[in-house]
Amino acid sequence: MAVNVKINAETQLQVTIGRLLQSVTDKSFLVSESVKCSLKKLSDKHPNQVLNSCCQFINKNPKPLPEHISSILHIMEIVCSDHLVKINGDTIILTVDVSLSVMTENISYEPIIQTPASGVLVALGREHYVQIIDSLQAKMQPGVIPHHMIPYTMGALASVNALAIVPYLKDIFNIMLPLLGGIKTDILKQAFSFALGNFCEALTEYISNCEKVPDTTIDIENFGTEISTVYDVLFSTWIYSRDSKTTESVLEALTSIFPIMSIERVTQQTTKTIQILINLYKKHVNPYNITKCLGSVIQKAVKVNGMLLEPLLQNILSNLFDLVCVSPDYAQPGFLKSHSEVLRCYESFALHFTDNTIDQLLSQLKNNNDKEKVKSLIVITHLVSHSGDQSIKRRYKDIVRYINELLNDNNVKIKTSLVKLIVALSCKNVIVDKDINPDGPGKYMEFILKLSCKQILPKNHNIDTKELENIQKSSDNTLYMLTTSVPDLESFLWDLLLNSFLNPVFDDAIIIILRCLTHLASKRDSIQCCDTAFVRCLSLLANPVPDFRGCFVLNFLKNIKPCNVETYKSVWDTKIPQLLKYLEQNFENFHVSEWHDLVFDFLNILFETTDNTLFTEIVVTNTKKQLDVYNNTRYIANQNGVYQMKQSEKHFLLKCLAITLCYIKDKETVTQSLDNILNNVKLTDYTECHTCAEAVGICSRSHLQLVLDKLAAIRRDVLTKKSSKFMIFLKDQKHEVALDRLRYAVLCSYAQVCNEAPADKLLRVVESEILDYAVNELNNSRDFFLKKICLKTIHAVADAMHPNRNSLHIRMNERDNVIRLVSSQVQLHNGPEYIELFPLIIPTVTALIRLPLPIESAERIDLLKLFFDNVYNAAIIYCKINQDNVDKYYGDLKLAPHVTKSFTELNQLVKDLLLQNLSPAALDEIVTLLEPWLGKKRPEQRLPAAETLRLVLQSYLDNMKFAYECPTTFGQTGFLLAKVVPRCADPNKNIRKVAVDCLCLILCIAARYEGHMRDHDKVLSNSLQHIQQKIDSDEPKQLYNLTCDLAHVICANLPAFQLIHCVDGLSDALLDCEASSSNGSGVVLNLILKTKGGELLSNVVPVLEKLLRQLHEIRCPRTKSSTYRAVFNLAMHHSKTVCGVLLNQPLPYDSSICECWSIISTDPTLAADLMDQLKKSIKSTPLYEDQGGGDMKVANLQPLQAVCAFHEILKNPQLKEICLQQFPDLFTLFLICVSSYMNTVAPFCKKNDVSNEKFTFTFNRQAYKLVPSKVAVETFRSFLLCCEFEKMASGLLIMNNSEALENVEVFLQVIQLLVENVCLETSQSLSWLVASLGPYIRADLDPQRIATVAFFSHLLQQSYTEQNVLTENLLEMILDVQGDTNCLVRKLGLRGLGYAAEHLSYELVSRHCNPILGVLMNSLDYNNIGVESAVILEGMLSFSKLLTTMEGCKFSSFQVTAAVRIKPLLDQEDVNLRRAAFRLLGDLTQSINSEGNLEAFREQIHGNVVTLLLHLSDPDIYVVKACKYTLRKIGPYLEGSKVNSMIQEHLIDEANLHFNDFVRDFIKLMAADMQDLFPLLIMTCLSYFKSQWVEIKGNAALITGVLYSQMIPENRSRVSLDTVCDRLLRLINDENEDVRIKAVEAVSYLFID
Repeated sequence: MAVNVKINAETQLQVTIGRLLQSVTDKSFLVSESVKCSLKKLSDKHPNQVLNSCCQFINKNPKPLPEHISSILHIMEIVCSDHLVKINGDTIILTVDVSLSVMTENISYEPIIQTPASGVLVALGREHYVQIIDSLQAKMQPGVIPHHMIPYTMGALASVNALAIVPYLKDIFNIMLPLLGGIKTDILKQAFSFALGNFCEALTEYISNCEKVPDTTIDIENFGTEISTVYDVLFSTWIYSRDSKTTESVLEALTSIFPIMSIERVTQQTTKTIQILINLYKKHVNPYNITKCLGSVIQKAVKVNGMLLEPLLQNILSNLFDLVCVSPDYAQPGFLKSHSEVLRCYESFALHFTDNTIDQLLSQLKNNNDKEKVKSLIVITHLVSHSGDQSIKRRYKDIVRYINELLNDNNVKIKTSLVKLIVALSCKNVIVDKDINPDGPGKYMEFILKLSCKQILPKNHNIDTKELENIQKSSDNTLYMLTTSVPDLESFLWDLLLNSFLNPVFDDAIIIILRCLTHLASKRDSIQCCDTAFVRCLSLLANPVPDFRGCFVLNFLKNIKPCNVETYKSVWDTKIPQLLKYLEQNFENFHVSEWHDLVFDFLNILFETTDNTLFTEIVVTNTKKQLDVYNNTRYIANQNGVYQMKQSEKHFLLKCLAITLCYIKDKETVTQSLDNILNNVKLTDYTECHTCAEAVGICSRSHLQLVLDKLAAIRRDVLTKKSSKFMIFLKDQKHEVALDRLRYAVLCSYAQVCNEAPADKLLRVVESEILDYAVNELNNSRDFFLKKICLKTIHAVADAMHPNRNSLHIRMNERDNVIRLVSSQVQLHNGPEYIELFPLIIPTVTALIRLPLPIESAERIDLLKLFFDNVYNAAIIYCKINQDNVDKYYGDLKLAPHVTKSFTELNQLVKDLLLQNLSPAALDEIVTLLEPWLGKKRPEQRLPAAETLRLVLQSYLDNMKFAYECPTTFGQTGFLLAKVVPRCADPNKNIRKVAVDCLCLILCIAARYEGHMRDHDKVLSNSLQHIQQKIDSDEPKQLYNLTCDLAHVICANLPAFQLIHCVDGLSDALLDCEASSSNGSGVVLNLILKTKGGELLSNVVPVLEKLLRQLHEIRCPRTKSSTYRAVFNLAMHHSKTVCGVLLNQPLPYDSSICECWSIISTDPTLAADLMDQLKKSIKSTPLYEDQGGGDMKVANLQPLQAVCAFHEILKNPQLKEICLQQFPDLFTLFLICVSSYMNTVAPFCKKNDVSNEKFTFTFNRQAYKLVPSKVAVETFRSFLLCCEFEKMASGLLIMNNSEALENVEVFLQVIQLLVENVCLETSQSLSWLVASLGPYIRADLDPQRIATVAFFSHLLQQSYTEQNVLTENLLEMILDVQGDTNCLVRKLGLRGLGYAAEHLSYELVSRHCNPILGVLMNSLDYNNIGVESAVILEGMLSFSKLLTTMEGCKFSSFQVTAAVRIKPLLDQEDVNLRRAAFRLLGDLTQSINSEGNLEAFREQIHGNVVTLLLHLSDPDIYVVKACKYTLRKIGPYLEGSKVNSMIQEHLIDEANLHFNDFVRDFIKLMAADMQDLFPLLIMTCLSYFKSQWVEIKGNAALITGVLYSQMIPENRSRVSLDTVCDRLLRLINDENEDVRIKAVEAVSYLFID
């Protein structure tokens, strides 16, 4: 019997291997890899069987796919490599025969099969080389050309086992060599070349390991004839093959053959070989193979006789030179290897033929081809860097001479190569050697310095910019390296770099020049005087930020001196460190103007400290020279992308020249310098005009008369069209345009003169010389820019004549006319560009009105109206407020900055006008003009108007002097407050802040008129301080509180006679264009009425009527709310007038009626009566009726009206006491309403407004909008909130949408939350609640029964239900509902029994245990799982709870029956049923006791072990946890303590289980104690091979394989291997990839012990 089993197993093994071999090319890569892995596992124990099966598969399948055969051969190769020792002789012979047959079956080239077949033979040949070589030799008959794979395989074998192949070489050569001449095909030539080359390498290896070889007599000389023959054939015929691969194979072979050729043959063949190799370069052959072979020939020839190469030297060098790679591509390693071989050949030639090699390279430097030059430079650089021989050194002089000729070459790549070569020569100390380089390093240093600059690229160039950047960086580093490391170059570099520093050609290299100069200057023994460099540094300091050049300039200045006056040191030691520190600290937030002021201050201090006329004149001279450089338009234009920087340097230098002129006393020098400054101006550039004007203004500090004379001369000569040298300005320009530009420059200069010149000298001539000219130009000119500069000039004149500067008290005669002229320029309709004039016109008018005398009232009104209209209207056109961007608050439109600047200037103008005539009349004028702008729709208008009002009020308060003759009351207080209050609640936070300030100022002004002193202002300010601090908050609640505080402050300080005016104004403010403003006005109105409503006795009716009218027009909900509260506050003072307007309204109640219900319900007595009536109305009528045959449920009108009324009334939190007193009735009522109104619709009728027809109804379309269930839920929640049961109320939030309102499951969740919170918050009401709800358990309406049973079930869940009488009543009522026709009612009842088992006392449950068990077992006695699944599920869950809690009870009579009933549920598709069934099985196991039917239940355990293991990979995570739980429970009842230990240790609920590893280890442990169960377990697994879950199907296959592998031989006879193997092999064809992978893995276990 055992023999039969063994034979059967072997047969099945062969079948299995064969089936796996069929699947080795599965369409899935993972499956294919799994098949290969399984075959490798099988080969670990059965290598011979695997090889035999592979051979049989190949032999028995006549036409398999090549890919299939290739995969099998690869497997065979791996088996042979890994298990070579285990393979027996027969298998080796068979494998060799099959591999050899497959390899040689097809004469044509088929590498996909032939290469792995050869690999099998080579793998076997590592140990069994005798059989392999004999088999291969058998295929090589003398005179017969063998298959091409035979020599290839021999060559491959020679590469892995040289010691084995060399003893056979004589015989192999004897057969192969005669055949060489008859080989015609390229494949054979490649194979023979490969073999012959490897034979030579093997021979070399054999000889080099002579102490380890078996035959020490073998020597290279023994094979001299054969090698010569091979060489002759390869070089005479094969190397000329048309196939490039053949030629490359021959070259690879010759690379190995030539080094072992005899000296005689080398001497004979070297020349010929090299010629042939050189000729091959012209063919399509990989140059790497040629060069590699050439290198091998050269090395051998040099060793034999170096003179052999001399005749071919030039030819070789020429061909090698062509192979030099100019731009190595590292993505193509083939080219890099070839390049490296070429350089290696050059090293050999340079060593033995130095002059020839160097001459050839130098000659290429004269080639017209730039590429050839670059290649030559690359090779020379390599030889200089890597050659240590002295023979190269003697040619350095020639190399340097040729380099000098290339320094002027324009090719970028040549320059790059030259830099590298210069660096290499520097490392060899060639540059500084005068014998080699007599001209010195100057040319090279200047060459590198020029490369440090940006290169000017020609048009249509194809130069890579990155390449230019790289060479520039390399040149910088090279120059600094030479500066710091070669002491002999210091003096030369100092002169070169200093001249380059002054030369603008080298501006791009200014940083590296400064670095080098700073280093050289710091090493000098004495500090150098560099006055020219000092001026150059000043110009560079205009822009210190780019590339940190300011720091480099200052560091250089620290190491030089500007003059020979020693007093400069104090300035140098203090100011330069300060400037450096400023740059370091402010680099990120650099301010150009601030930096320029620091440099100008440094310059002034330097001139004052030195006090040397010669030094000052030298600076002036050098500055003029530097300006001439900047005036060179060609130089400026040639700068690539730095034009603006050069212009700024020029402008800065002009100002420095002007500062220097202030310290010059010679008038002629000053006059010439002024000419120089004016000649430097470009009229086409306004910026340059301004700079020139600033310089002229600076000169006027010390030379005012000279400046005025020069400007007058320009006006007189040029502007009157007389000839002058200034006519040069008009060259090549249109005449009129040029004159306008010149006028612009003159006016700009006049403006700067007014700002800079001494006042005592300027005031005598300012009106006649400057003002008249500016006014005339403004009046006559049409040019926009000319108008701008005219306005600036007039402003400067006005500032100069201000009393603060006007010590001479000179008055402007035509002040009023000038004001009218300037203000007439403010015209919004003139166009967008004229908006830019607004910020100039307004301050100019302001400066003019500050001059004596004050203007009249009519003119003031006209002036303000003009500016208000134009500026505020411009705001809505060109501004758009963006509160998120503080920097651009008024938006980022082009003209927005000009408009915002106009706001500031306008405020200053208004303030000055008010202060000129500080009176109530002037204040009234301004406020009246501002009032319409405060209520505009756009915040861009409201904000500046509010800011202007604040400034006006503040100025009035600060400057008004109260006296006896002044008025004692302020009649506009109420009106002003009503206008400001809406802005205190404006949506714009800035407007709110400004409005609060205005309100405080209004109250302060009113208080002053009421007789309060100035100290009272602080009291008012303090009362509003917290409001002002928090008014910019975005939180609505906080804003509301602040508005209330604001209202209290107003009430406290509002005069009584102003109350009605304030209320009337606030009523109008309810219709403000902004919702937040109208709401804020309503809040303030509400609180004023609440506080002072009693004072409006005679005005209640008009106030109320106005409020009601406003309600219909108000659109803001919050404003309406405030208005309703205002009505309520009126009612508090005048209840009879307000109440009684809100009764008998139709459904649905509109918002105003709802709000009024809420307000009136605050009266407790009225609320209590209303509740009693509404409860009777709800209880006396069914909540809904079925219509349409039961398809639609319609709510009855009477109870729904009552619920809606409750909904509004219960919003009042003051009803808490009443609600708590009636809590059980109201709670029950609302719960039943919610359950009943689910899925109902509202009635489409309403009650008539006829008092005598009490029950008459008409159709009401508006009622369709009502959702009864939503109303009921909201009413219920309002009731709970009113009782302050927040947790209960929050539970109702689950039903917050239409889907939830119609969802029974959501409603049941709400009931559970309600029960929990009732027990927590009002446990004393439980008995009353049960009594109130009890009658509904037998109600006619299903929703009412469902709600009642659910409530009672969850009540059993709470610990409070330990009141025995109450609990037993609940339990008995729930047991009675199991006969209910509604499945949901029965389900809830079963759930309640589960809660009872969990939470009730042990004694109470044990008394009712049998009835409960009967009900639970009945729930498992099902006929149709689909219909009763919910009841079955709830029954199992409750059964588990009962088993868990009642551990001491005897359940033996139920356990086996329950286990049998739930077994079909373990594989149900419903995941919830699976979870509960697995859990219940574990709980049943836990309830087993010694008296129970243990053996009968153990059978159920054994029958479900496989099911439990398989469902550990269930798709549902909770099923997996249930399986883990049950396995932990059944573990003690399985035979074997180790099995139980593993279950308890590894099956942790929250841990991730590695299923495959766990199953393998677990079954190994089971094999020790549970072998008898294995056949049953395997058969159970087979039943899951058709499971609907692919995870379980695949794991069933895996477990089957592992189980079978662990069975003892006795038990294997009880299981049909054929069946198991057949079923597993079928799964290999499964559609799912994972199943196929598991099946392949499992089938390998069947044959592994």
